[in-house]
Amino acid sequence: MHNLSAKDPSSSTTEMIEILLFSLGGSEVFGLNVFKIREVTEMLPVTQIPGQQGAMSGVISLRGQVIPVVSLGTAIGMGDGRADSKLIISEFASRSVAFAVADVDKIIRVPWSDVNPPQRYDAEQGCVFGVVMLKEGGLVSLVDIESVCHRVLPDSAADEPVIAKTPDLGHAAPVFFVDDSVVARRKISEVLDGLGLQHSHAVNGVEAEQKLLALAGDAEGAPAGELNSKVSLVLVDEEMPVMDGCTLTRKLKNDPRFKNIPIIMYSSLTSDENARRGIEAGVNIYVKKFDSASLSSAIGQLLSHA
Repeated sequence: MHNLSAKDPSSSTTEMIEILLFSLGGSEVFGLNVFKIREVTEMLPVTQIPGQQGAMSGVISLRGQVIPVVSLGTAIGMGDGRADSKLIISEFASRSVAFAVADVDKIIRVPWSDVNPPQRYDAEQGCVFGVVMLKEGGLVSLVDIESVCHRVLPDSAADEPVIAKTPDLGHAAPVFFVDDSVVARRKISEVLDGLGLQHSHAVNGVEAEQKLLALAGDAEGAPAGELNSKVSLVLVDEEMPVMDGCTLTRKLKNDPRFKNIPIIMYSSLTSDENARRGIEAGVNIYVKKFDSASLSSAIGQLLSHA
């Protein structure tokens, strides 16, 4: 059993991602962000449960915790699960899921700028959020496990956004957010709609920077505070291909035109190290647990004083 929970904070920077490489029984190589992995273990006895279907294999008992098991190859259409011999225990958004895979290889560390969006970048059923080219020429597909779980695991509670009680925000200018996940963008839009806020978005950090700089350019030469009337708040996902959230935040905070525009960074990652990196980059609030209540509370906290 390999425990991956103890990660050395000094070994990571805001512009790097550590990736666990694994296979699903074929020649293709896949990867998961190490920060979302608690441990890797040999296959454990799986108990089937009533109503399970598709890629949902059942549940395991691990240290007193009942964890759902997802055959990752079946879930993304790259295998039937018969070669599965390892379990990757993942933690994100305050939930644990065991992903069954054929084998695990090693951990690599690459800059976020080396993570390219896949060709079908905005596909509704997309299960890959990025692609990395290895030095030896092979490709690694980075699996979007949040999107996989959204499709595979029953989660009726997630269908209805819980909006935290906030003051009337109808006076606020539009909110801008950036996220590479279709599922996350839908959830964020539901939160902002529930708060009565207008909004626009981008699908990666580079596009976000371009759109925000265009807004700032339009405001140049206008009366002071003109940019604040175009965007009241920026919401940034921490993990994105092309340009990660910390890099985008630093760029915005180094631009005097965005001095008074607050930034909220959110992530499905709950580690203190990720929060520290976000705060050091300059975000006003870091939301560790990505859920509608936490996000709406943070938005209300910033905009109610605007």
